[in-house]
Amino acid sequence: MEFGKEEEIGVQVHGDEVRKAVEELMDGGGEEGEARRRRVRELAEKAKKAVEEGGSSQINIENFIEDVRKFTAEKTYV
Repeated sequence: MEFGKEEEIGVQVHGDEVRKAVEELMDGGGEEGEARRRRVRELAEKAKKAVEEGGSSQINIENFIEDVRKFTAEKTYV
């Protein structure tokens, strides 16, 4: 999007709103800001575990690959 054309296409969130939300998050934001940061830390830890050896992401991709292999092995080509 070209800078300054936001109003023409109907932007739902304006830069001032984003700036305010980021400032609240980064500058403390009181109890709500702390709750957000705590939730981000929790989600970051879950994401880290998911991509580790034996994590859910690895298991899911291995299962997907196995399903594709089974599907292609069962498929007969003419």
